[in-house]
Amino acid sequence: MSVEAFKRRLDIVKERLGKAGIGCFLVGPSSTLKYLSGYSGKADERLLALVITPDKDSFFIANKLYEPQINDTGFTDSVFWRDGENAVGILVNTLKERGISTENIAVDKSMPGMFIIPLCDNFPSSKVILGNSFVDDLRVYKDEEEMSYMMTACSKASEALKATIERGSYWLGRTESEFMGQLSLEMTNRGLALPNMIVAVGANAAAPHHITGQTVIEKGKCLLVDFGGKFKNYSTDMTRTFHFGEPSDEFKKVYDIVLEANRRGKEAAKAGNLLQDVDRAARGYIAEMGYGEYFTHRTGHGIGIDGHEGPSAEEGETTPIAPGMAFSVEPGIYLPGKFGVRIEDQVLMTNEGARILHDVSRELMVIK
Repeated sequence: MSVEAFKRRLDIVKERLGKAGIGCFLVGPSSTLKYLSGYSGKADERLLALVITPDKDSFFIANKLYEPQINDTGFTDSVFWRDGENAVGILVNTLKERGISTENIAVDKSMPGMFIIPLCDNFPSSKVILGNSFVDDLRVYKDEEEMSYMMTACSKASEALKATIERGSYWLGRTESEFMGQLSLEMTNRGLALPNMIVAVGANAAAPHHITGQTVIEKGKCLLVDFGGKFKNYSTDMTRTFHFGEPSDEFKKVYDIVLEANRRGKEAAKAGNLLQDVDRAARGYIAEMGYGEYFTHRTGHGIGIDGHEGPSAEEGETTPIAPGMAFSVEPGIYLPGKFGVRIEDQVLMTNEGARILHDVSRELMVIK
């Protein structure tokens, strides 16, 4: 992203702050900070924040250790402090010295209480609110550059999974963690940052958020792989479920139901439909086939800088689907003590319609 692109985003936020009567908006290390500056920083005991005001230049306050990274953002105004100094005190004095109004202060939801509470103590008459409403809706609709990053992220993720699973029977006798390690390596080698995933064997796959462990991959069991990473700060998220050895008739039946639910959910991803229509299409079919109680989560979530961000494809979400939106379609059926099946694709809405960003086959892959 160019400095000009970030400036355009900040200008919109500054205008919104002015209309809302907010004197300053403090944004700490977070995806919000990435969206507004291209930099996130490290969330720790050292105060780091971007201070946005409606009528003055935005500036960073950060520890001197992070000066090179802050300077790389293109922001020309920064206040640096050193270990041993009172960072919140320096922020308070800076706000006063620059004549920045503190009557109404907005803070990003990521800002730690260890900084916000002392700040409030220094401005006891101030009203402090969450400021994400000034930014979050902007993030829903991706521009062409953001779309290109997501497309690349998903393409690289598809390549990484194909390279890992094509080892086939090599994985028999190896663990969930070993599979995770290899897939992470394949992702990293292709330029995807921050790999994260759920790798679940057999009955473990019946827990949608299973913690990858040492369970061994064996014949007669499924392997569910839900994984993501980032390319230039933008996310990919995909799930495929494989089976080692000949699957049971029950598994094949459930797999086919989830596959059709995935197809119907994506078919409902049309401009003008509501996000809840995607959920209804997928969930309705699973319920019709008698497995409604085993589909235990929403059908999808927004995707962007965060792997999970709003709005979601779920009942009650009446946001109209429109170009620029990106979200997952990931129906699943989870049978406790037996197995789970989830098939997830990332959908990007373009002016030409829905674009499915992963090309790993959705047909059941049986590994002998």
